[in-house]
Amino acid sequence: MSSKVSCGLLAAALCLAGCGSDKSESEQEREHADSPAAQLVRDFYEAANDANGTQACGLLTEAGIRTVVRVKTRDECIRTVDAFQTGSFENEDGELVEIEGVEQGEDGFDVDAVVKGRTEGTYSVVRRGGRLLIDGFKSDEG
Repeated sequence: MSSKVSCGLLAAALCLAGCGSDKSESEQEREHADSPAAQLVRDFYEAANDANGTQACGLLTEAGIRTVVRVKTRDECIRTVDAFQTGSFENEDGELVEIEGVEQGEDGFDVDAVVKGRTEGTYSVVRRGGRLLIDGFKSDEG
């Protein structure tokens, strides 16, 4: 085999390998569905599903309390979540949250999720004091 043909085949192989290794943005977001940020959103809804206000509200910042639970204080958050009916967040398959994707940004993560009987939207997750916490929620419905 001539060196021109060998170089041509090598260049073609490298080009094909490079083209196949690029992942789309949506593929990368789905891969992050098992990330710690996604797990944090799941943990919040597991605690809320168990009507455990102390545990659920402990996963929220003050801004998260206002936008996710829609109350003003941590004490109100705990009382509100404690009053939930146990199992109220499960769907017919026993699932709580469907993570559609996770995107890492400069300040933390955006977790796109759907919760049974609730609107779908994006949860903002930030690192505070060495922990990941939910810092906000924005509904896809506007």
